[in-house]
Amino acid sequence: MTEVIKVLLVEDDEDDYFLTSDYLEQCESPSFELTWVTNSLDAVEALKADSFDLCLLDYLLGAENAIDVLGVLKSNQFSLPVVILTGQSDATVDEMVMRAGAADYLQKSEIESPRFMRTIRYAMVRRDIENERLERNKVEQKNKAKDKFLAHLGHELRTPLTSILGYTELLIDDARNSPFQQELSIIHSNGKHLLSLLNDLLDMSRIMAEKLELNIQDVNLSAFLTDIHSLMRLNAKDKGLSLNVVSTTKIPEFIKTDPTRLRQVLLNLISNAVKFTDKGSITLTISLEVPSSEPPDEPRLCFSVEDTGIGMPPDKLENIFQPFEQIEDVMRANHGGAGLGLAICKELVTKLGGDITVTSRHGEGSIFTFNIAPGNISSQPLVDLQLEQIQPVESSSINLCVTGRVLIVDDLREIRRLTGHLVSQSQADISYAENGVKALEAVLEADEHNQPFDLVLMDIHMPVMNGIEALHAIRRHGKKIPVIAVTAASRKGLKESLIREGFNDVIGKPIDRFALATLLSQYLPPGNHVTFTNVEAQVADMPLDKPFAPEKHLPYSAEDENKRDVTSLSPEKTDIDEKSSEKGVINKRILVIEDDEDAAELLQLFLSHLGHTVTTTYSGVDALNTAQEQRFDHILMDLTLPDYNGYDLAAELKKALPDTSLTIVSGHEADTESMKSIGIDSALLKPVSKDDLESVVG
Repeated sequence: MTEVIKVLLVEDDEDDYFLTSDYLEQCESPSFELTWVTNSLDAVEALKADSFDLCLLDYLLGAENAIDVLGVLKSNQFSLPVVILTGQSDATVDEMVMRAGAADYLQKSEIESPRFMRTIRYAMVRRDIENERLERNKVEQKNKAKDKFLAHLGHELRTPLTSILGYTELLIDDARNSPFQQELSIIHSNGKHLLSLLNDLLDMSRIMAEKLELNIQDVNLSAFLTDIHSLMRLNAKDKGLSLNVVSTTKIPEFIKTDPTRLRQVLLNLISNAVKFTDKGSITLTISLEVPSSEPPDEPRLCFSVEDTGIGMPPDKLENIFQPFEQIEDVMRANHGGAGLGLAICKELVTKLGGDITVTSRHGEGSIFTFNIAPGNISSQPLVDLQLEQIQPVESSSINLCVTGRVLIVDDLREIRRLTGHLVSQSQADISYAENGVKALEAVLEADEHNQPFDLVLMDIHMPVMNGIEALHAIRRHGKKIPVIAVTAASRKGLKESLIREGFNDVIGKPIDRFALATLLSQYLPPGNHVTFTNVEAQVADMPLDKPFAPEKHLPYSAEDENKRDVTSLSPEKTDIDEKSSEKGVINKRILVIEDDEDAAELLQLFLSHLGHTVTTTYSGVDALNTAQEQRFDHILMDLTLPDYNGYDLAAELKKALPDTSLTIVSGHEADTESMKSIGIDSALLKPVSKDDLESVVG
């Protein structure tokens, strides 16, 4: 098929138009489709109405010249190649039009010469190269945007999951909640499922972006398999299944691989086997295959996971390793998932130097088999697989016999409280800070009072001053206190990067309480023996609303209770103690400004339950009138109101009630600069909980 090149000719001389048109019509390959206009305005309209491959532009167009027209085309973001047609060659003019963006220039006398066709082809090649560059740039920008979005998504989802999983675990561990164990377990298992889906999504994103890297190291194979057995044995037992780990050959004592990724593959396959098996057993079989060919090929370490579950039809096996693929029968059986697990397994196994296959019979079970390269094992003897004695770690066996002083730094109040509750199950004293500046102040003040902290748990992403900046500030003041980074981010190399910044260790969100217990035992001085279980008994008679260490002042030991001078506390704390001595709460007058009646009613219920007196208005005008008639301790206001811009209303309210605290409660992120300039104290993002309101109102 003959190539057709669509040409826009911008030429005010009719004779030159006919000359160009006649020549282009005589061309057989490529063929040209010519559109003629006489000025820049018509050229813009033509380009808006149709797409063109090339523009031939006369240098002189009455009052305009080619440089003017090139500027008009550029301002309208037209990117087609432009060849300038000139009456006669002029080096200065030629240089000017090239700088203005022309692809080439040509004398009109050369229109019927071979140079004319070469110029057109050269311009078209330049166009194709430029289009390819622009397309690559678009793809790169999209990938960067996607990576940034997924990183942000991971962080934002891990933060609420930290609270969901952490508080649910605490409720499960409390014997007083035994009537609700089944419901709490459902919440916890679904929270863990959400976390698993999030991890799968992030892993698949890294794989598709070719950013997933391996961390190859020596792995003790028997110990590694013992760990796998220990982790998954209880999962199988909960469904009445047995999990067996066997070896059909001798195996190397050590292999070279990425233990994290190999563990991920095995746990995924075994979890799937447990999920899709209702009775029988799951068997993990390991074997070493040493080829007998000459010269011998590299040995392969083979794994197979066999179950006695529901199996899969043969015609469904072809796509089982494709992303987002799930078998309809499986989905109808209410076995959920995003369909990413097996796709990730295939990619990981490939990266580990092997491949993965599946065989299955519908209704009888499945066998997933994969192999990896074990590295150079020629210099070591082969041994029998010996699984170590499994001693499952239960919460009651966690050793929290540590004391000392811990500072917890996080901008989210619920995360501070959750982490504080976990740490408080030891004998450590706890203090809190909501950002890096407060953390630095707390560290310096503690040293001044000769009560230095033994450990700081520091969130990385915080307003005012982030965790890394706070760490550097602490180190600049000569403080060698151990600081552990707490982060929801999960990118490869993050831990090493944070260690280089000066952190002593890193723990992820959601916080694993056993990992936290390990860090506490590593960095805090020893104390009396305490476990999660006997702590529960110790706090069983404590008030339910005060399971956490105070956030408003540095903690003091029980020995100092009788020596404490009330005047040494902050005025705020002293005032609270005096006012709450009888009622336990401070009654505040609160103005709620919310045009949604349901949302306003919910806020009123929460605040009333917290012991406050609430007045509700549904518009900015009513709010201002009410503010002139009554005094309020705190104002909660939406940003989107029917009659007022939220920030304008906030500014007027601050003028009318300068001593009243003001909090934005909105479905949109509040603008930090606007809040600062107006004097807005805080902001909550909808939906809000009672704890959220308590954190800002008290």
